[in-house]
Amino acid sequence: MLMSELSSHVTSGEPGLRSRKKAKRRDEIIAVARTLFDQQGVDATTMADIAAAAGISPPTVFNYFGSKDGVLIALISEGTTEARESDRHQHWREGTDLGALLVGLFLRVSRRTLEIADKRVWRYAEAAAIRHPDTELAVQYQGVSEALVEVVGEFVADLDIRAKSGEEIPPTFVARLFHDVWMPCFISLITNEDQSLAQHEAVLRRRILPLVTLLFDERSIQTPKRKG
Repeated sequence: MLMSELSSHVTSGEPGLRSRKKAKRRDEIIAVARTLFDQQGVDATTMADIAAAAGISPPTVFNYFGSKDGVLIALISEGTTEARESDRHQHWREGTDLGALLVGLFLRVSRRTLEIADKRVWRYAEAAAIRHPDTELAVQYQGVSEALVEVVGEFVADLDIRAKSGEEIPPTFVARLFHDVWMPCFISLITNEDQSLAQHEAVLRRRILPLVTLLFDERSIQTPKRKG
């Protein structure tokens, strides 16, 4: 009876153990791929390279991800999702003016993006999405941008801020407007190897702060408040 119960317990625990092992192996493959992409670029990295670095066979990598772009998609989508969720609470700082809040939010996005992968990887993803807009990589890359707009929109929706006319500006409009200001600044950051995050911040301030002044009333700019 005891052996039967023990056998049943072990058997029932095996699927969970297998899932954890698969998840760990998947994370390991993504980690070594990130290192290889950073060191030698996406184009120069093969699935065989990734497999060798992970200590597994190439078919195993294909089984997990299907292709090199599949690895890159996982790296980008999972990394950005984790960063968005962990950074949400950092976007609001009591006693900070609206311009500084928005600059800080987008600077944080840029910094975290470069923590996920280096500039050459993002250049590859950007170029691939433009050249082949119907691929899964392009779709996922666009999804990252849309998710960022959503996060900014949620942040703005939580603020009691108004336009110079006294009207409340739709959060989605504000989010997309400032995202579209940030994007070319980010492209400049990843295409210029010598540009630092400090220099990027200066660019963001030059682009974002005048727009904040143009759009919002003085109270919203100087003393933004959260709703509720």
